[in-house]
Amino acid sequence: MKINGWAALVTGANRGLGKAYARELVKRGAARVYGAARDPATVTEPGVTPIALDVTDPERAAQVAAQCADVTLLVNNAGVMAASTFIGAPNLDAARLEMETNYFGTLRMCRAFAVKGTG
Repeated sequence: MKINGWAALVTGANRGLGKAYARELVKRGAARVYGAARDPATVTEPGVTPIALDVTDPERAAQVAAQCADVTLLVNNAGVMAASTFIGAPNLDAARLEMETNYFGTLRMCRAFAVKGTG
């Protein structure tokens, strides 16, 4: 995959795999790497530009897509795992959080950047 010279945005870039993806993109010559997290102060990887983003917030997703208009590679890494049991959970809150973040958040980001690309 061509990365050299591209601009990338990595969601969940403040720890774990997201931080590793952001680090590797910088290492492989990406022209710019945006690291998105709810708290941008937690994005500390050298060469990564912190961006405030909660993928569950539709308005913020659209703002980030507009703000990062140079992005050619989107890495949807943000996610949550509530680790609640399927049947034994006291309510559906954990399942809703996981779906809103892991499914709808990823879809929201893809759509925001796809719309950006058609304008």
